[in-house]
Amino acid sequence: MNQETIDSETREALLKAIARSRGWMETILSGKTASFDAIAAHEGLAERHVRRLAVLAFLSPKVVQAIADGAAPSGVTVSNLTQARPHAWADQERLLGLG
Repeated sequence: MNQETIDSETREALLKAIARSRGWMETILSGKTASFDAIAAHEGLAERHVRRLAVLAFLSPKVVQAIADGAAPSGVTVSNLTQARPHAWADQERLLGLG
């Protein structure tokens, strides 16, 4: 089975969004920032946008590695990764055909 993988532009956008969301979560968990609202105000974004991207901080390491390696299936985008994702890493991996 030879499945197409993400292109380099999509890969870079995904990695940037994941890194950004991890940074936001770190500022909240460390107490440097109190809320998504504060992050949104600082970044000049809507709070809804920040909340939507924040889920990327909790992606399975295997999913993140597949993205970093450029091995994630084509069609994987920031938009679809932020929509109703399973919380269990195994389920995330299976959903993307990595499990």
